[in-house]
Amino acid sequence: MWNYRDEFLENTYYLISNKGFNNSILFENSDDYKTFILYTVTNILDHGGISISAYSILPNSFYFVIKNQEQGLKLSDFMRKIQVSYAMYFKKKSESKSSSKWLPVFDGRFKAYKIELEELKEIESCVAFEPLRIGLVEDIKNWPYTSAHQSLDTGYNYQSQMYLKIYSEIPQIQKTFFTEEFLDKI
Repeated sequence: MWNYRDEFLENTYYLISNKGFNNSILFENSDDYKTFILYTVTNILDHGGISISAYSILPNSFYFVIKNQEQGLKLSDFMRKIQVSYAMYFKKKSESKSSSKWLPVFDGRFKAYKIELEELKEIESCVAFEPLRIGLVEDIKNWPYTSAHQSLDTGYNYQSQMYLKIYSEIPQIQKTFFTEEFLDKI
């Protein structure tokens, strides 16, 4: 099997997305969302030079706007680790469902689209408000797994929002911060 990785440009924004295999559900409950967020935060710490400026995690897909600050393969490695970690978690959780045992979790490799600076704010907004666009919720306050809460100051106090933003901006933080108290908050 071929391990395909792209080399991404430095100081460039990318729209990163993927969906469940055959549009299947990726996140069945809040524990699944929290686990995916935890894998994302953990891998941000391992991959300095990557920051997430907008995101939306939906039942069957996810979207990130990521700034890649260094040229190379870090963004490919970052996304691969998140997807592989989550796929392993999802497969283990779904062991009792024999029909899904051999099916992939994600619809292949993640998709990456380069964002021009003049498009950045519009795309960040589109990503943050994707739950509204697809009719998942009628009010963005009712969907906690999006960066819209950071930009609108909705008063929604969902801890993972804060952690995803903080850790994507400060990659030097030590992993020892991940205490049981931290894990209970997300």
